[in-house]
Amino acid sequence: MEGNEKRALLAIGITMILITAYSYFFLPGTRHSETNKQQVETKAKKTVNEQQPVSAGMIAVKHKAQTKTEKFIKVETNYYLIKISNKNGAIKQFILKKYHLEKKPVTLVASQGAYNTLETAFKDRAVENVEKAADYTADKQDVILGWKDKKAVLTLKKTLNNITIVKKYVFFNNSYTIDFDVSVLKDNKSVKEELSVYAGPNLGDLEKSRYSHLGAVALVNYKKIRKDKKIKPDEDINWIALESKYFCFAFLPLKGNRVVGGYTSLQDNHYIYANIYAPGGLEIYGGPKSKEEIAAVDHHLSKIIRFGMFGFIGKPLLRVLNVLFSVVGNYGIAIIILTFFIRILFYPLSYKSFKSMKEMSKLQPKLKELQLKYKGKPEMLNKATMELYKKHKVNPFGGCIPVVVQIPVFLALYNVLLNAIELRGAPFVWWITDLSAKDPYYILPIIMGLTMFLQQKLTPSTMDPKQQKIMMFMPLIFTVMFLSFPSGLVIYWATNNILTILQQFIDSKIIQAKEKNA
Repeated sequence: MEGNEKRALLAIGITMILITAYSYFFLPGTRHSETNKQQVETKAKKTVNEQQPVSAGMIAVKHKAQTKTEKFIKVETNYYLIKISNKNGAIKQFILKKYHLEKKPVTLVASQGAYNTLETAFKDRAVENVEKAADYTADKQDVILGWKDKKAVLTLKKTLNNITIVKKYVFFNNSYTIDFDVSVLKDNKSVKEELSVYAGPNLGDLEKSRYSHLGAVALVNYKKIRKDKKIKPDEDINWIALESKYFCFAFLPLKGNRVVGGYTSLQDNHYIYANIYAPGGLEIYGGPKSKEEIAAVDHHLSKIIRFGMFGFIGKPLLRVLNVLFSVVGNYGIAIIILTFFIRILFYPLSYKSFKSMKEMSKLQPKLKELQLKYKGKPEMLNKATMELYKKHKVNPFGGCIPVVVQIPVFLALYNVLLNAIELRGAPFVWWITDLSAKDPYYILPIIMGLTMFLQQKLTPSTMDPKQQKIMMFMPLIFTVMFLSFPSGLVIYWATNNILTILQQFIDSKIIQAKEKNA
């Protein structure tokens, strides 16, 4: 096989590797080991005094209190519905009203594990015994924020002997943030107490995907993202959260810029915790990983929205996509328009690449002659080949370099279309009702495969007939790969193929016209 043919095969192979390997290695994944799941296992049943240290070594894990009939305080705002237990003052259920999964509102929190979300564990045994033994009394039966209400405060209190624990929630309308505060009184005087606040296990009934991370995530020093076991409590953590592909539940500091927190795995899966002092608390964000919603939250929580190693390109592309959507009102059409703009932007490079491949294709007969003439003499063949390229002013890498320059943009947009919450539940046309889901009838992947086949037929080739036949399987392989991909991503790829075919037709006419006038 001659050098040019090897390069052509290599370029195609690299394309496949980029799509598959990048998806597996660079997109956030959920490749937890079984040993990780059992890292800090505890027994389901414990005696009242039995404790086991968690990651920070400061606060002890406690058992789930088994007491009388549990009652709930219901909270409703424009954005969510919450149920808070009178047993531990923690969130038992957190439902997002504006997002749905299988026609039901998304359950962000469904606490049924050893801990409930925002349940607390105190270092002081006396305070911890009060937390276990007594029920909370709420100052309100239910909290409902009307459209005119900006915020509401819910205070929960329990007292046993001379110790009182107070938990205060502040809910805001048109916001996914909640302020959470804990204080402890002994003999009616506020005292400083160490405690942990938990969230978990995992999140609620959210979508799992091999292309996204499901678990704990933290921002360290305002720049480093840590996940699961890599989260170290002694680092400067700016926020810590449980996340899925589209949603998160985050702990942020109410004061300062640091959370003393970590990740732990109990017998019923993954938790995050924050170690705080009472009186004191946390700011909570429980909602979508949407730039628009997170923008109002401080501490750089927006960094939880990640689009891989080329995210610095992906985020501006998403902004452009959102602007186009605001104009046309359809994300599918916006993707088509954005793809067109990208093709226009890279047209000079694409033209140069196509022209170079055309020139290389014309030299194939002469290259074949050189191969026969210098058979068994590789050094003389290489020298003669380079002289031929120089004579005809052809760069053998001219078709590859423009393509390589475009790869970061392709991967960035690929990642955006795979993970942006804006496409979740967004319809396109007729049978495509969710651009974040696969095409249920596989029509788009078939169109993508056919356009790829046609594009391949029109692209100048330097390969011999046998190699060309082998490469004809590429559209079939890509079609199978794309059957389970989100519809938005397949629309982009199919549109790109169609625009490439049109561009190749136009470029051929331009090159022919120049050759006639030369």
